Amino acid sequence: MAPALGTARTHYEVLGVGAGASRGEIKAAYRRLAREVHPDAGGCGDEGFIQLHAAYATLADPDERARYDRSVARPAPARRRAAAAGFRPRRWETDQCW
Repeated sequence: MAPALGTARTHYEVLGVGAGASRGEIKAAYRRLAREVHPDAGGCGDEGFIQLHAAYATLADPDERARYDRSVARPAPARRRAAAAGFRPRRWETDQCW
């Protein structure tokens, strides 16, 4: 069974499938969960179904899924890492020799 929709962090966790799931597995998981959480079926309300549908819409489209996978697996930008380490980014004004 899939985790509660409010506790899931990724689209894969919302649908209860692994990152290597096929389109058919994603569709089957969506249909099964949609029957459980749809507001008309007395499910967990609009927010749960909206979250479920957003996860399915992203993972069902191959281009969107690839973009999502890159965004989830992407490390923090160098700018944030440098700021966290106590370094200040260089600016045009500070690089000038007066």
